[in-house]
Amino acid sequence: MKNNYKRYHSTVKSSFALGIQNQVLPENFIRSIPRTTSQNWKELNPEKFVGSDFASQIETDLEQVKLILDERLRKIRIAFFAFCRLYLTILHFIGKKKFKDIILNNRESVIDLVNNLPIGFDRDLVCKFLQVTPHQFQIWNRNRLFRCFHSVIGYCTKRFPNQISHKEINILKSMMSRKRFSSWSIASVWGYALKMGHISMARSTWYRHCEREGISEKRKPEKKKRKRKSIVASAPNEVLHMDVTQYVTSDNVKFYVYSVLDNFSRKVLSWSVSRELSAKTRLFTLKEVLKNVLKLEVTDLELIADGGSENDNFRIRNFIRHAGIKIQLKIAQKDIVHSNSMIEGSFKTLKAFLRKYGEIHSTELIKVIEFFFKDYNSVRPHYQHLIYIPDEIYEHPELADIKPELERINKERLEYNRTHCCKVS
Repeated sequence: MKNNYKRYHSTVKSSFALGIQNQVLPENFIRSIPRTTSQNWKELNPEKFVGSDFASQIETDLEQVKLILDERLRKIRIAFFAFCRLYLTILHFIGKKKFKDIILNNRESVIDLVNNLPIGFDRDLVCKFLQVTPHQFQIWNRNRLFRCFHSVIGYCTKRFPNQISHKEINILKSMMSRKRFSSWSIASVWGYALKMGHISMARSTWYRHCEREGISEKRKPEKKKRKRKSIVASAPNEVLHMDVTQYVTSDNVKFYVYSVLDNFSRKVLSWSVSRELSAKTRLFTLKEVLKNVLKLEVTDLELIADGGSENDNFRIRNFIRHAGIKIQLKIAQKDIVHSNSMIEGSFKTLKAFLRKYGEIHSTELIKVIEFFFKDYNSVRPHYQHLIYIPDEIYEHPELADIKPELERINKERLEYNRTHCCKVS
């Protein structure tokens, strides 16, 4: 007669091999298993299995599992599992980064919580649960001795000199609310304020406080950068860009705005407004530029343009051949791999200005655009040059190295904070 052998689940065998059968299996079920069978499972040599080199760590973890599964800890185990589920649910819904931000914004409560734990509680473990390293907690706890409610960040300016003042915050709010700067980028307003000596904060700090004050919205996560490049010059009048954009006025009249831009300084060297898209107007702006460039004894330059008929035609190429200066006309993404995004960026700034200006009639468009280009070249600091305007960089290329100036401003702020008492300024 054929014997009927029982086939046991692999987890049952594993529990015996790992020595945790008494914690995970019912007693009557264990008694029902033949002793020879269970003994064979217990005597399995772990080195016969792939992954045996992880056994020591697993054994350590299993010892902890044994402790948790002890029947005497049943109520504590239920409470612990409930806490773990709640903790993981919170992390799942708000995200790990958001959770860390909440802890950071409520650090005083966290310090009180950890400091008031009963004797014998593992404070480092609690800190880890709160996504705070023990070292970071020690810094928070130590810094608490230097609390000062008169400073912006709540700590003594002498002890923490690398901070801004209430006066600078008020200047920020005042400047960002002025109508004069309504069409400027946040970076340009910051550059102007720093250049005029009104503030000493970094651009990133200005951005952050604009966000906190509700002046600007929180930046969206950065999109994957497109593989779109533009050529970079090392001096003024080395590389020029020319392009055309269009604008329709409130009375439904279409205009074309032509411009020529210097790559290094970002200065708009020449511009014109026309009702027509033509090589004639394009040639006019180019002649205006070369008339000034020739005075500077420039002998060679690159001219980057899009492949439009107004840029690439017989009239333009014929003028270039007889210009009295070596000009290399290069069509973007055809003759060179680079795009013409440099000048497209200036047109984007122009369009943003025109939108904020409001309705513009065809009779006033030229006047409005003239104001923009004067403002763009001679008043508002350019993002690329931090505190300097395109005119300044064009006339004084050495100013492009802005690092020494920023270091000087930061050093003055640190020295001032170290030598002045904490008070509302």
